[in-house]
Amino acid sequence: MKETLQVINSLKKKGIIGEYAIGGAVASFFYLEATLTEDLDVFIHTDSGKCGIITLSPLFGSLAEKGYREFRREGIIIGKWPVQFLPATTELEKEALEKANEETIEGEAVRVFSAEYLMAVCVQVGRAKDKIRLDQFLREKCSDGKKFEDILSRHNLTEKYERIKKLLED
Repeated sequence: MKETLQVINSLKKKGIIGEYAIGGAVASFFYLEATLTEDLDVFIHTDSGKCGIITLSPLFGSLAEKGYREFRREGIIIGKWPVQFLPATTELEKEALEKANEETIEGEAVRVFSAEYLMAVCVQVGRAKDKIRLDQFLREKCSDGKKFEDILSRHNLTEKYERIKKLLED
């Protein structure tokens, strides 16, 4: 993981990517017992300009110059990790990126979505694995309930959360 994070940090330092934060299962490791994951989700700030089109060509071009060309499923292999660079496109993702926590992984400084934002993204996306992760967060009680409720409310996710919570309780 260290090599992977060093490459990502160098991309940021060189201005190839803007601010970033880790989301998904790897970010969840800071709050929950570790679970199996196959990739690293890196949410990045992108400037879509006036046309609204997001291109990651400069990012992948820079990685190719460094010898990182192999893709596995949705991610480009950096070190031993498939990395998905995910443009923060929804207002929730943009806010989660802006308010990410400073953490350290294997001696590398990184930014990581907070537990409350990870939970809200789980609600927003709503896949089966997201519901499982949300349930794990709720059972572990490792988040600030008021902060989570505020995020859900501001992003119009309260009703969806209530439906998911009811399913989890059944």
